[in-house]
Amino acid sequence: MATATRRMPVRLKFSDGQVLVTSQDMDTFVISAERATEACQEVVKRGERFQQFQDEFLIPVHSWCVQHAATVRACYMPMPLGVIRVFVVTNSVKFDFGLGEQIAKLERDLHQGGWRVSISQLPDAGDDSLGTFFSQEGALEVYAQGERAQDKGGA
Repeated sequence: MATATRRMPVRLKFSDGQVLVTSQDMDTFVISAERATEACQEVVKRGERFQQFQDEFLIPVHSWCVQHAATVRACYMPMPLGVIRVFVVTNSVKFDFGLGEQIAKLERDLHQGGWRVSISQLPDAGDDSLGTFFSQEGALEVYAQGERAQDKGGA
């Protein structure tokens, strides 16, 4: 029976000089230990930022939509450019002023959490009309009630 040898992690110090890094696809890089440690720190920070965004923004917005499922049909978030834009699509063809107050409260809560966000209510005018407000291509669908148009063979 073969025994697996356990490899020790490489210890890299900020002042070690040059290091050789080989990626999984066999690309090889020679960079300073300083840049290698900074790259590692950035990867860790990026993961922490994504987890924070998921925990403090995406999950609360999705939960809010689920709580308002009687009036919310879908919720989209296009790729952010500075301010995060969120579009809440309602089940009604008319603007829902009561829901508007709830959307304003959600937006205020997210602002207080440090997020730069703008949330808009869109009355249901069909999926084709969403392109007037944002490009659905690349947009994150935070919430969808029932079957989506794509699932039914539509747009």
